[in-house]
Amino acid sequence: MTMKRPYQITSIVFLLFSAFMARESLELKFYTTLGPGPGFFPFWLSVIFAILAGFQFYHATWGRSDPMPDDFFASRTGYLRALAVVVAMAGATVLMERIGFRFTMLAFLLFLLVTLGRGVNWITIALISLVGSLGTFYVFDHVLKVPLPVGPLDEIFNPLFNLFGS
Repeated sequence: MTMKRPYQITSIVFLLFSAFMARESLELKFYTTLGPGPGFFPFWLSVIFAILAGFQFYHATWGRSDPMPDDFFASRTGYLRALAVVVAMAGATVLMERIGFRFTMLAFLLFLLVTLGRGVNWITIALISLVGSLGTFYVFDHVLKVPLPVGPLDEIFNPLFNLFGS
């Protein structure tokens, strides 16, 4: 058994995704009076992505294929971990506007680190989750001035952020 079919499927998925990206980027302004607009780079990146997907399909179909490794298919634990990541991302998407970035990312990171972590102690998990959620919010919101969703309970973090002179 070879990797021909998985490579072909992957290249078709990439080609469809690049077509979707190109269509969505054309909804944005391609060019403005100041130069390239917000749709310029996403459009050309999607074109490059489509070309690379075409090369991958060509090579997978008419090139020499690698043999399929014995461990190509994951174990049951591997599939459950992948499902946990998908569920966590869907949950973060749903909760982001409702409870804000900080609590959503805190829960997201805690869940992933507990679910996927192997042999990591609870203090490390808590520190990574706190720094990952609160630190990222601080950098984006206060330093880069990129507004992130704020939830109804986010006022409890204001004294902490006031220490850093926001």
